[in-house]
Amino acid sequence: MSAPSTAIAEQREQPPLVVLKSQLEERAESFRMALPSHIKPEDLQRTVLMAAQQNPTILQADRRSLILSCMKAAQDGLLPDGREAALVPFNTREKDGQGKWVTVKQVQYMPMVYGLRKKIMQSDEISVMQVGVVYRAEYESGRFLFELGMEPPIRYRPDLSLSVEETEDDEIVAAFSLVKFKDGSWSAEVMRRAEIDKIRQLSQTGAVGQVVKFGANKGKPIEPKGPWVDHFAEMAKKTVMRRHSKVLPMSGDIFRDVEGEEIDRAARSAVAALDSVEPDAPVALPSGDELDEQDGGEVVDTETGEISTDPNTGMTEVDEETARKLDAGDADEEEPAQEEKADPAAQRLANIRAQIEAANSLAAANIASNEWAKHRVAYDDETIAEVDGMVSAAFKRVRGEGQGK
Repeated sequence: MSAPSTAIAEQREQPPLVVLKSQLEERAESFRMALPSHIKPEDLQRTVLMAAQQNPTILQADRRSLILSCMKAAQDGLLPDGREAALVPFNTREKDGQGKWVTVKQVQYMPMVYGLRKKIMQSDEISVMQVGVVYRAEYESGRFLFELGMEPPIRYRPDLSLSVEETEDDEIVAAFSLVKFKDGSWSAEVMRRAEIDKIRQLSQTGAVGQVVKFGANKGKPIEPKGPWVDHFAEMAKKTVMRRHSKVLPMSGDIFRDVEGEEIDRAARSAVAALDSVEPDAPVALPSGDELDEQDGGEVVDTETGEISTDPNTGMTEVDEETARKLDAGDADEEEPAQEEKADPAAQRLANIRAQIEAANSLAAANIASNEWAKHRVAYDDETIAEVDGMVSAAFKRVRGEGQGK
């Protein structure tokens, strides 16, 4: 029985990057089930390792959160290469073995705008997609017209003669996203400057008028910085595109349609696994003097500040909620009033096994499979292999495979 302990000790002595490579390889089959056919598990693994090399903080983060983030990237069919998506380290609070609140690092998967555009255009339903900003002088001269019910709903003639002063960030009055479908219909999203500014105020680094909320510098003004300051126009475009993407078809829908029940079940299990990660305490956000040390501050993409409720968007829906917690300045750093009792791992495993064995229909097997997917990464490889086998046997049993022959 000492072999597992010895293996763990030997693993800890290896370089963190080598350990991560081994852990990713062990889960290659899980990645394969969640990934669309045009992306190989090796591509995802290579991209994750490169991201860890570029940002070593990822290697210091909770490994379970990293693996779950990789599963979520796989489910969306995006590579976390910093362009299509990103792996963002952040600080959260939880209790240690002595019951004390400590700050630990976790990793959050974040789809980027390029990844959104890629999935939208790969849906094979859209022929044209345009995103832009409108300046005050253009709006006042009638060069921008947005009317509901029109085809196309947006008519925009950019004024190429605007001066430097007329194209300052303060002169932006709106941002728009316009899509033409292959059937000839149109879809548009327009955001007023006031709506864009509301989203900016959710940013921890880019918000205007923020002050330090905790620590010795409490009450000290925080100078805005980051992409909202340096590239406001681009952030405005990203904001409106992100919001528009909620009602547009994406290639994820096509993947699930053409690749059958197994990919669909694996993808839903991956989402269930990530959605089950609930920190024991609110997210610990940095105070003003800690902003420079916050990992991935400019990568967190929290443009819309909304939580998607459309189940057919093709993108997983927890991302913006988590990003909002990471980037918003309204989280409470105090401990919860009531401590939630943790379910012992052994009892939880026994309950899951019983649920799998009792499954007598495809729906029940799916529920049991999803429940196992929420917790499987918390157990050793031997247990994972055993319960995975039970899940596979349960599906064969309810489908009647191997019977009557």
